Amino acid sequence: MTTQATRLLDAQTVLVGWINHSATDCYEHIRSSGEIINLGTDLETSASFVLVASHPGHSEAVTVTLELAPLLPDGNAGTWITAAAVASPTPAAGGKVEATIAGHGLLPNPADAGSAEPPCIRLARALVSPTSPDGMLVALTASQGL
Repeated sequence: MTTQATRLLDAQTVLVGWINHSATDCYEHIRSSGEIINLGTDLETSASFVLVASHPGHSEAVTVTLELAPLLPDGNAGTWITAAAVASPTPAAGGKVEATIAGHGLLPNPADAGSAEPPCIRLARALVSPTSPDGMLVALTASQGL
């Protein structure tokens, strides 16, 4: 008999890009590079998850850096750690890149040792450079086998 685990993320959680009206987001809006997202779940409890980055029409490649931080007991963000950095190629080369991240390997920054007790990494932000092209999408999604 196998146990069924609750998926960490059951759909794409958009970090940068357009959010359509849905049951969980009651209004349409655009999330920008550097915006802090409380995922509502502790990422280090997942075996793995995937960073997805794509853009439809920018003439140059862009770099996406995924940073994660613990949510401290006082409600503030702890020290940010870099979980992944990828270069999204030009649309002519596919324009999409994915990076799998091992959740069990995530640890809070030692600077937060006194206030962040794992599991606690639930804040995420994606930094896009040099700029976010129109139509840019950066998201986290569950990988198979969670």
